[in-house]
Amino acid sequence: MVFQIDQKWAKITDSLKSCVNNHVCCATSAPRSLIYVVLCVLAVILIFQLGANLSPRLVVPPRPPPAGSSHERDFYLRREAARVPAVEARAIPPDDEHTLLLDNNEENGKAMRLRGANIKKKTIYPPRVNMGACPNIFGTIVVFVAVVESSYKTHYHVAQQSLELCKHDQLFFKKHCAASVYLQDADWMLVLDADAGVVNPNHCIEEWIDDRVDLVFYERFFNWEIASGNYLAKNTEFARNFLMKWADWQYIQPSNWNGADNGVLQCVYLHIWFPGQISVSLHILQTVLPDARAEIKACDTIWHKGTGYDTYMAYVACVKVTLGANRLYPGVLRILRRAHGWVRDGYITNDAWGERDFMLHGWKAQQINTDGWTSPYSRMFNVSECGVAYSGWYWRNEKRLGTEAIRIQLANFERSVANTFPKEARIHPYLSEPDVGDCFPNCDDLT
Repeated sequence: MVFQIDQKWAKITDSLKSCVNNHVCCATSAPRSLIYVVLCVLAVILIFQLGANLSPRLVVPPRPPPAGSSHERDFYLRREAARVPAVEARAIPPDDEHTLLLDNNEENGKAMRLRGANIKKKTIYPPRVNMGACPNIFGTIVVFVAVVESSYKTHYHVAQQSLELCKHDQLFFKKHCAASVYLQDADWMLVLDADAGVVNPNHCIEEWIDDRVDLVFYERFFNWEIASGNYLAKNTEFARNFLMKWADWQYIQPSNWNGADNGVLQCVYLHIWFPGQISVSLHILQTVLPDARAEIKACDTIWHKGTGYDTYMAYVACVKVTLGANRLYPGVLRILRRAHGWVRDGYITNDAWGERDFMLHGWKAQQINTDGWTSPYSRMFNVSECGVAYSGWYWRNEKRLGTEAIRIQLANFERSVANTFPKEARIHPYLSEPDVGDCFPNCDDLT
């Protein structure tokens, strides 16, 4: 078939060349000349048509809207959310073949990891059904929300007395110090930003507790950053020290655009290891990979070069690359994948939610239906009705979607963010920073 097509194409091309070279197309009105003229025209049309079909199409990405203030934490999220509606209608089917392949190897992989590292299995918490009771498997769970209020000291004198050790004057760092103090009164603590709220009460906090670790974090959907505002902490010495040292980084954080407590959480250091020096660590990267000194230094160098949000994202990407695919560090911490935590940013789906959702983040309005915000609720709560099934929850029907509809929106947003990731952040630490040049020949001495 290919040979026949090639033959026909060759005949058409030869006819066209003959037509042009011998000026047959310009012949008199004789019948044969007229036939040649028609053939020449048809050949030209065919060439252009085939060329148009075979030529690659140039797709020009849409110009991003103007960025907001680089010092506003959620400005990049809003910028990305503005690009999503253009692709919302495009359904992205699940990768069934890839999923099947993973399912076939999942059990073997889990068994090998458990045997090799002697890791106990996670205690599976039963999902909540029809607002049923939450079994007390993990002890006392405390929900901690930090707020700033002018009358806080006069109304909560006892609580303030217990926080005398927290001299921090920056809210985000003071929050982690306070969480460390209050953690002693609980078995587990859920720390939340004040702009996070429950959208689907048919869940228990315990569903996201992993009793193999002391801390549970999650990734923000729009930029892969390990979120600092919402996390789970177990009442252990390690977790309390981690939170207190995290808070103390207020006093030693670099002066450039560093992401505040978010930047500190990803990866920071006081003294990178060299012969004769001491490594002092606090962060996720150094906590779980203390021997990755060259990589830690590379990420720290990128972090200190930050001049705004886009360059800060290069640092976040460096940490992401260094951590790799592993998310579970037994006895230490776990990092949940994007959209798999107890809370996610509501902007991603325009505050629509599904059965897998528990909380949404980013509710900064004082009232619903104000400032252009259409909340998931039709009116404010009636707290006196709460406690009996779904009484007191006034949802908008159009905001409550099926799991598949939510998946499609997340998939569209995921691709949009990947396509518009800042150019300044598209660097690889192994290509931009030294791997062995600064520590040779002692790079592996303490590994």
